[in-house]
Amino acid sequence: MSDLVTIRAVIGTEPQLSITPQGLAVLKFRAVTHERKKDPETGQWVDAGTNWFSVSAFRGLAENGMESLEQGDHIVIIGKLQIRQFDRADGSRGTSADIEAFSFGHDLKFGTSHFTKVRTASGDIERSPHPSQIESRNHPMSENTGGSWPERDTDAA
Repeated sequence: MSDLVTIRAVIGTEPQLSITPQGLAVLKFRAVTHERKKDPETGQWVDAGTNWFSVSAFRGLAENGMESLEQGDHIVIIGKLQIRQFDRADGSRGTSADIEAFSFGHDLKFGTSHFTKVRTASGDIERSPHPSQIESRNHPMSENTGGSWPERDTDAA
């Protein structure tokens, strides 16, 4: 059985990208969630649990994730959770929490991010709006801040 989940986590291992013999890009990493709560009796912060997840992503998400993520990043993951039992080499049983990611990205509570669009399957680049279409006077690319809108080479790979 699998369930759709959304988690906030920290990437606990370096993401690893591999390509299957059929040409499918696969990204794998481990993610950890950690909660701390204030003990009402002592007023001290205490650990309230840690969960580890094996995360996998495929195709474009895998390729973009490899270019964007690194160990220690705070991210938000949306995907399909599957809890499974497995046998260890020593004969004991273990439990694994696996997430097949449908989407993930940086958790902006912990920092800023810069987004760069990539070509779609048809080879087109989705363009960002021209500065004149942006309402905010404080946007870094608006004329009011002296920013310039970068030109894109549509022939580049």
